[in-house]
Amino acid sequence: MLEVSKSTFYMWDLGIFFESKLALILSIILITSFVIEIFYIIFFYFRAVYGKINISQNKPALSVVIAARDEAHNLEKFLPLILKQDYWDFEVIVVDHASTDETDLVLKRFSQEYKNLVIRKIPYTKVSTHSKKFALTIGIRAAKNDVIIFTDADCYPASREWLKKMASHFSEKIKITLGYGAYKEEKGLLDKHIRTDTMFIAMQYIGFALRGLPYMGVGRNIAWRKSFFEEKNGFQKHIFEPSGSDDLFVNHNANKNNIGIEISHESFTYSLQPKTWKDFVYQKSRHFGSTKYYKFKYKLLLTLEPLARLGLLINAFAIVIIFNNLLPLIFVLFREILFFIAILGAKKRFKEKNILLYALLYDVYQPILNLIIYIQRKKHSNRWK
Repeated sequence: MLEVSKSTFYMWDLGIFFESKLALILSIILITSFVIEIFYIIFFYFRAVYGKINISQNKPALSVVIAARDEAHNLEKFLPLILKQDYWDFEVIVVDHASTDETDLVLKRFSQEYKNLVIRKIPYTKVSTHSKKFALTIGIRAAKNDVIIFTDADCYPASREWLKKMASHFSEKIKITLGYGAYKEEKGLLDKHIRTDTMFIAMQYIGFALRGLPYMGVGRNIAWRKSFFEEKNGFQKHIFEPSGSDDLFVNHNANKNNIGIEISHESFTYSLQPKTWKDFVYQKSRHFGSTKYYKFKYKLLLTLEPLARLGLLINAFAIVIIFNNLLPLIFVLFREILFFIAILGAKKRFKEKNILLYALLYDVYQPILNLIIYIQRKKHSNRWK
């Protein structure tokens, strides 16, 4: 009975951390990681999901730009939902980027019905190396209005209020507005991962932006001023990087004074998901390819959190296993409770269903999966999408 009593007491004994150098080192890393994690969750994530978002009522004339390659099927379904938006003055510019399907026929047919549809065509050639940034630049140059909203051909707006909501933030000082680009709910494990990943990324970039540190947006739902784009020389700083037409422009040019945030449910766009894990990994790899152009402070901030998350978990369980001491689990449990509260808010704010419990699993494996994708990513050719 005495031995059992000693063993039980030892599992909660603080003295071990001062008697063993290894235990002391592990506990220092543990506590440091814990503090970093709590800071990110409360300062950034809680701000993104529970913080107040400013509501504006501005109504500038708009241009919507969509770059499309071989998207006839999606344009047939989704383009009318954009052309029929409830807004007083807007045009929709679709850049047919060297399509080989029936995209041109679909666009010509719609142009007879919708007078606000503008078509620009980049002819197909076997040696064409133009990137999506080139197609977007063609669309931007064709825009007659200063405020431009961007989305993709496989996206559709959540409501007829989409343009009204996204445009409302463009006061004299606001140059860029970030929106939320969700994915249509499907079935299966891949669906849960994609929607959880999308929600978590939104918690980051919206939380950072609301704290005065805007570092990215998503091309499925983003807006900026044409004059600001031209003033900043467009995509020239990263013209040879196939990806990053959205996040890199924000990363290099946005600041706490010129950014707007719009995440009302009416302002969302929904996209079709990648069909396979291979497609998802490719998409993720392309995004990681553009991060090398991020400003250093954002590279540091985005790297620090997943490292701290791993540091907290690894060191906590190392202490439990090596020293038979359960105290570190209190740190893990407290962090998980706060993260769960953040996810509850995110689930409501971003209108994501059936991913609450999965998000807790995602929270554990996401840093490892992203690290594997980052390390193993291949150098992509100048593939359009």
